[in-house]
Amino acid sequence: MPKSKDTLDAAEWGNSANIEMIAIDEALSAPSPNPRSPAFAVQEIFRIAKSYGGEDQIFMTKEAFLVMFPRLKGTFYKGKMSWDSTRSCWNLQDGPTVDASRIQADVLRWYVNAWDFSRHTRDPEFQYPEDQEFGPSGEGVDKLFHALMPLCGELTRRIFFDRESSRFGYCDVYKADGTDKYVAEIGFFDDTRTHRIQFGAQPFWQLEGLSVPALLSKYNVLSYRVHSISARRSNVKKQVAHSDSPTFF
Repeated sequence: MPKSKDTLDAAEWGNSANIEMIAIDEALSAPSPNPRSPAFAVQEIFRIAKSYGGEDQIFMTKEAFLVMFPRLKGTFYKGKMSWDSTRSCWNLQDGPTVDASRIQADVLRWYVNAWDFSRHTRDPEFQYPEDQEFGPSGEGVDKLFHALMPLCGELTRRIFFDRESSRFGYCDVYKADGTDKYVAEIGFFDDTRTHRIQFGAQPFWQLEGLSVPALLSKYNVLSYRVHSISARRSNVKKQVAHSDSPTFF
């Protein structure tokens, strides 16, 4: 492992940290980063660094790691992590490696653009396999770029306003149990009878790139946030007795 001449002063890094160090620190703090996120690579390299058992082993603090990170070569983690260029993601298998200086550049780009290290799954510097699903026109790619991918135990909720009825509605997206596909539910807050599964078990790119944007195009979307899966409106619907005919979309 390369030793940094600044290691002894690393505890004071906060007083003179450059933006690259701040970005790496942010990546280290990201919860459950998506394998497409550079934070995934940063956290795995930090884990490897802490367990390093070479002759020049040192006590690896987070501060020391921030200082020496850009000097690490891909050979440092070779055999333990690699970049899958076909799927545009990191995996914990042997394969092609990337020097930390390149990873740091990606981390900085995500940081200055305020992309979520845990959920953001699209970087304009990369080509993703689902892009091919949209065909030559590229329809839906721009919408998918801004989509949030909910983690396990989460849902993403768009709150919208229907000008015709002057009602507020919601569209929730979450991962279907036991699959890699996603579900979209929709309804109005003032009438639990309107709640329904609008799209069941679709690939994320199809749901967020085409289906949901088309569905909500006639409404005014007011917000788009991550919530706990316990916020599902279907949980509320189960507690309400139904006597009248529901008002659907």
